[in-house]
This record gives sequence, structure tokens and C-alpha cells, in this order.
Amino acid sequence: MPPFAVVGNMEDVLQQLEASNKLLKALTQAQSQFIVDANPRTLFDGLLETLLELTQSEYGFIGEIHYTDKSEPQIEAHMKVRGKPYLKTHAITNIAWNESTRNLYEENAPKGMEFYNLKTLFGAVIVTGETVIANNPATDGRRGGLPDGHPPLNAFLGLPLFDRDKQLVGMVGIANRPGGYDELMITYL
Repeated sequence: MPPFAVVGNMEDVLQQLEASNKLLKALTQAQSQFIVDANPRTLFDGLLETLLELTQSEYGFIGEIHYTDKSEPQIEAHMKVRGKPYLKTHAITNIAWNESTRNLYEENAPKGMEFYNLKTLFGAVIVTGETVIANNPATDGRRGGLPDGHPPLNAFLGLPLFDRDKQLVGMVGIANRPGGYDELMITYL
């Protein structure tokens, strides 16, 4: 085996170790922040910022699944019988592109933005309870379009979050990692 092959493998191992250490540090910081402050907004904003940095993503969100009243039952394997699901953010990147969207963000982000249209990439996570990777969102059948002026969406990763009873309780969505997302990224996270 040529000596550079061992060096190449050692560099890969060191990079993986460094990435794992960064993730562990982020989780430790989040846990410490929660113990000290217990302010969910501070906690989730910090987690999102770290997640974007670790994945080299441009923007994203962390959200909780809520349900409308029970008059609209929704039955999925990963959900209990409840109303229709929707997403309420606990952290979301400010990607405002004009004064109107800037005002919308500033008014709604602190209390959590709500998204009811599930015919979208993030909606596919909620409806199926499965991870969504879309490295070409413009042609992905699950896409729902973007509002006029929205920054480009070049790649998307949506990760479902489950409680210990395996009920879907939230999700993380991140976007625009150079080169897109893959199974290695999911395993890492």
C-alpha cells in the first residue's frame, strides 16, 4: 500500500473525528444553555446556527408539529389521530428579501412562524415521517414552489424528529449546502 493512501485515510479519520467533536460540542452547549437559561428561543436559535455551520448550509429552520382542531382528522403511522398537522418554527433563518418579508419575519419569528401548506418539501417530511433529500428541488415532485423573491433553493434536507413513543413531534430543515446532501450527512446528524 502506498504511504500516501494511509495518509489519505488518516486525514479522513481526522476530519470525521473533528466533525464528530464539533457536533458533540454543539449538543453540550445546547444542553448547558437550556440548563442555565431555559429560554427555548435562545436554545433553538443557537442549535440552528450551529447546525448550519456544521453542515455548511445557507439557511434553515427547526420546527414543532402542531395540529388544527380535531374536526379534520389526520391518520398516519407516525402520528396519533388528531387534527391536520402544520409546522410552527422555534428557530428560522432570516432570509427576508424585501421590506414586506422583513416586517413579516420580525413580527412573527419571535412567537414562531406557522406553515400550513404541506404540499412542499418540508411538508413531505411531516406527511410521511421520513427524511427528505432534494438536491434538485426545482424538478422534485414534492416541491411546492417558493414565494416571489425568495432566495434560491438549490438543495434541501428535511429531518423528522420523533419522541420516545415514535410520534412525529418536529423537524429540521436546512438548505443550500454546496454539493447538496447525502446519506453520510444524515448519519452524521
